[in-house]
Amino acid sequence: MRPRLTSPVPARPGCRRKPASLAGLFRPRGRLRFVARAVPTDREPSRLDLWSGRLRLAALQVPAADVVAVRAWLRGGARTEPSPGLGLLTGRMLVEGTEQRTWREIAEQAEARGVSIDGSATAEVHGLAVDALADDAALALDWLAELLLSPEFAPDRFEFLRDQTVGELLSLADRPEVVTGWAFRDQLYHPHPLAAPGQGTPESLDGLSAEDCRRFHLDALARGGVIAVVGAVDEREVLARLERLFGPAGDLGPRRAARREPPAPRGRPERRVEVGTASREQAHVYAGHFTVNRTHPDLPELRALGILLGSDGLAGLIPNRIREREGLAYATGVDLLAGAGTDPGALSVYLGTHPDRVERSLELVRESLRRVIEEPPDAEAIEECQTGMFGREPFATETAGRWAALLVDSLLHGLPSYRRSFRLERIGRLTPQGVFEAARRHIDPERLRVTVGLPGGRSRLESGDGALPSGGFQGQG
Repeated sequence: MRPRLTSPVPARPGCRRKPASLAGLFRPRGRLRFVARAVPTDREPSRLDLWSGRLRLAALQVPAADVVAVRAWLRGGARTEPSPGLGLLTGRMLVEGTEQRTWREIAEQAEARGVSIDGSATAEVHGLAVDALADDAALALDWLAELLLSPEFAPDRFEFLRDQTVGELLSLADRPEVVTGWAFRDQLYHPHPLAAPGQGTPESLDGLSAEDCRRFHLDALARGGVIAVVGAVDEREVLARLERLFGPAGDLGPRRAARREPPAPRGRPERRVEVGTASREQAHVYAGHFTVNRTHPDLPELRALGILLGSDGLAGLIPNRIREREGLAYATGVDLLAGAGTDPGALSVYLGTHPDRVERSLELVRESLRRVIEEPPDAEAIEECQTGMFGREPFATETAGRWAALLVDSLLHGLPSYRRSFRLERIGRLTPQGVFEAARRHIDPERLRVTVGLPGGRSRLESGDGALPSGGFQGQG
């Protein structure tokens, strides 16, 4: 089977590592490697800014982890792409060959060392995730620089990935709830680029080329980004090596990043949209409106409110009333911060129900939302929310990869997310009155936009004409 790097590559079973490695100075000295240690969770990571502050680096030693997690993200992402799907294809192309090595050489060498390499993109960034044993930390950083600074963007690999992405779209188009969700995203975000599917559309993908990916990547390099390194490493040595690898690349010469600030997400004028789906019997319903972005001070209160409404399961107001008590829906979902980042997140309520029960279910959704803005939650409910949030806290730093995600969040959004005290303080400060006031500021049942996917339709993707399904085959998958 041909090795591919669009997903993590596992280590070869039974392979033994050589005693010597390229890590060298990266290994912390005078420390037992296999003894678990308490991690000083509020210790500041070592930091360094390059490229006149456009490339921000952070390294954090986590002694108990005998691995290294490296994350490198360049600013831009889907929110700045001129054509839907370009950001994702650019991220995936980063592991498909460089000026020094072919895609096959990269895959085989990564597999031989047990290194995982993944190129991807989100709404705001594209880049790389590299995971390796701590002994291979230097190698991981060297490969990161090679993949990020000298990707080849070979036309044949681009065509392969483009065909693969079209296949993903065709597969997703078989899922009625996804098609309805795309239409809901379009209803909310239009004319913002995030109104389009993260994978793009068949038409937009057909108009792209490997050269488009190259230009988008160069723009992102000019814009800058962040690199986070976490694991059993020496922080100073990590930053010194990154400075040697990336410092010279900061001289852009005549090239400057193309400024693409997206239009505001105003949404479609219609408050309700109905789309046909391939479902035989079920209707799929989304309802919601925008709330706040990633850095808004009300974020903790809205997370608690989401739990009260049902983001954590059947105990919330919406699933308990609609599914458990009334029996109107076979599936429910609630999120008050869906997609929150630089752009605002959204209240998003999902219902899987029978077409005859759509109106009554929506009535109960609005009733539940009115309740949280008309009366404060009781103290016991908030305490239960806090208990659950405190209970999940240890999982935030369960792996080196999760530590790296916290560092990336801090570098991108300016929040001290890596500090345990910061995360615990945001949970501990929650009060019934604070949650109630946040609900009144950000929840409005009268502003709900509703998208209903009804059975009996057929996606134009399925019919083979390559166009989007009627009603808006839109949104972030």
